[in-house]
Amino acid sequence: MKKFLLLVVVILALFTIDHPAIKEPREALLGEGVSLLSEQSKVARSTSAKIARTQISQKLELDETELEYLNDALGTDDKLKAFHLRYCKENDLNLYFYGNKLNVICKIVGESIFEGKSL
Repeated sequence: MKKFLLLVVVILALFTIDHPAIKEPREALLGEGVSLLSEQSKVARSTSAKIARTQISQKLELDETELEYLNDALGTDDKLKAFHLRYCKENDLNLYFYGNKLNVICKIVGESIFEGKSL
């Protein structure tokens, strides 16, 4: 019991002391932990976007710039819905995709939004 109490006191001291030798590594470690958790939660929530990106890369041959644009534009479910609204529903001009490629992408994006809602 004494060892446990000593461990708790040491842990509390490490979290409350503002000495530069302790504060900087603690903040770096906590920052890495928070960024890791936020990345993990993004992956878990963006199911529709993940479905769309994999289907698009399977059905279309894309060069590196197009693929990079799609990974950014369809990174999350919110971005996926915004892309669908802007380029598929409102027919706004897309600098990377047009014509048949855009039609295929819009079809896949629409289906993946529907699939994501049913999951």
